Amino acid sequence: MKSKRLITLIAIVAVVIAIVVIMASVFSVQKVTPVYHKFDGNQTLPTDGSPTADNVLEFSRGKSILFLSKDKLLSELNAKYDEWHAFAVVKNFPNILEVHFVKRVPAVKLDVEGLTVYVDSFGYVTKQSPESNCIDITSAFEHRDPSVNELGKPFKFTDEKNNARLNYILQAIIASWQCNLELEDLPAILGAQDVFTFDENGSMIIKTLSGAKIKVLMPDQNLEKRIIAAYSVYYTDKENLQQDGVVITVDLNGVITPNVNK
Repeated sequence: MKSKRLITLIAIVAVVIAIVVIMASVFSVQKVTPVYHKFDGNQTLPTDGSPTADNVLEFSRGKSILFLSKDKLLSELNAKYDEWHAFAVVKNFPNILEVHFVKRVPAVKLDVEGLTVYVDSFGYVTKQSPESNCIDITSAFEHRDPSVNELGKPFKFTDEKNNARLNYILQAIIASWQCNLELEDLPAILGAQDVFTFDENGSMIIKTLSGAKIKVLMPDQNLEKRIIAAYSVYYTDKENLQQDGVVITVDLNGVITPNVNK
């Protein structure tokens, strides 16, 4: 009887091992499909220096697609290919990865320890491109001590207040882009520097070249939607708000109060 039980147990273990081996083989990453995008989201063709399928396989070949960490893979790719942002991984079973990339475009710049640092819309340190025309956001920060300032990595200050402010500014940049204001055109609309500041209450103030200002109370909540709403008033309100002395205040609920100080 004991012999039969032992044989049965051995058979069960053998079956389990066989299943594990088969699954490891079937679900191990064997192929990668890279997909390249423009900043507007449309797909584009790869260029010289674009991460290839083989490049991605360096970090993923043979790993189980079931347990592969998307965040870890994205982090590794972004650290190595600083001119492209890997922003999404799609697992196509049983063993194919689809990885989406977008060409890094400098969105803002700031002075850090006497050097100009360029940051893309995802918050990653990137290179200056010949066509880059960025807003200088140095004026938004009380101190500019970096804890991370390396190509291909998210820029980080040593204090969380400044990290939060950087996040708010990037959200404001994206909100402007959603209003059909191209990144390279923003300096001509908002100005090249001293555009973003924060008051003693933490409200974010955006100054435009017309002299008008957009003041967003409590920018840590629903920021993009509220800035888009403020732009809609700035551009379409019957009263001319594109002038010096105008302050367009947006409260937490998105209520907009344009004040003209004459």
